[in-house]
Amino acid sequence: MSKRALKQLVELNLVRGWDDPRLYTLIAIRRRGVPPGAILSFINELGVTTSTTLIQISRFELSVRRFLETTAPRLMLVLDPVPVVIQNIGSLEGHELKFPLSPKNPEIGSYGLHMTATVYIDRSDFLEVPHKDFFRLAPGKTVGLLQVPYPVKATSYVKDEATGQITEIQALLDKEGPKPKTYIHWVPQGSRAVTVRVYNPLFKSPNPMSVEGGFLNDINPDSETIYSAALIDSGFDEVRRRAPWPQVEGGNGGGGPESVRFQAMRVAYFVSH
Repeated sequence: MSKRALKQLVELNLVRGWDDPRLYTLIAIRRRGVPPGAILSFINELGVTTSTTLIQISRFELSVRRFLETTAPRLMLVLDPVPVVIQNIGSLEGHELKFPLSPKNPEIGSYGLHMTATVYIDRSDFLEVPHKDFFRLAPGKTVGLLQVPYPVKATSYVKDEATGQITEIQALLDKEGPKPKTYIHWVPQGSRAVTVRVYNPLFKSPNPMSVEGGFLNDINPDSETIYSAALIDSGFDEVRRRAPWPQVEGGNGGGGPESVRFQAMRVAYFVSH
């Protein structure tokens, strides 16, 4: 997009400034957490041409994900948490479970989480009436919790009749059951509360400048989703302490907040601000 078009987006408050992560200015890309090494990798993939070329955003993002896959640590982040109370937790309560910071790069190390009787899972990982292709948690069904030695089986749940939302799930460790088909992420009680912003494309079409009526008619109303009550596991403290990520020559962007990069399992890549 031209600077004139970008300026309109900023002046009309359709974005929060020139560094809004939904834009592709250099300061926006930096704030989004894209390290310089990933940009160089993307440029090397493209090669050199004298032709005017339209590069799909998805191609850039794929290149960034490939770069971060082996350089960014992994944590568990629950965007829309609902508590699961494990009634027969027994001696497992307080037990430390080890999580690798990067399964594809063991040299990065690991961190520990203490198991609690109440854990939090994402609301989307539980259905009152599951369909046949749903292999996560549901009444009478079991699911594995990452790194926990036994799966959990939902026995009952509490529902807010006014909103229709599930407010609590009662469960048991299923010590005699078969190996679960699916494992989901979770966080223990006492995890850090954070506000999370998840971004989708700012425009609905790949080339908004060619849209009839102008690019302002192509704005995606769902380009940003804010989760104000998300929970992240305590490994975040270790990731922040050891930043910048990636810890490779020429790959980090200095020690600013945008260097605290991590992959939230099953969700997306994030950066701390």
